[in-house]
Amino acid sequence: MRGAPKHYNTRFDVDYCLEHYPAETKAFLAKKLTEVKAWQVTGKLKDGETGTTSDTHKVVEVKDQVTKEVKERYQYEYKDDPNCELFRLGYTVKEAEALLKTEGKKQ
Repeated sequence: MRGAPKHYNTRFDVDYCLEHYPAETKAFLAKKLTEVKAWQVTGKLKDGETGTTSDTHKVVEVKDQVTKEVKERYQYEYKDDPNCELFRLGYTVKEAEALLKTEGKKQ
């Protein structure tokens, strides 16, 4: 392998690359920190329910393609995605932020 990898499959890959390619690996971690939160369905709304709308909540309507009539409504919440790549690699948000603050090679 030459240079920093394009894909990281394990926590060991990230740890190894922090020692050998700190700038590229920190850029990867910074990008993954921005992808931690995502809109997730919390439930289907019943007829007549309004749902919650705020910075972290929204209601999505599913419409019939032909009649444009609303068929279903779902409540979404903007929260940590348990399936995001940062978590899949075994890092927490605090660990990744701490690694970004370190200077030079990993100790």
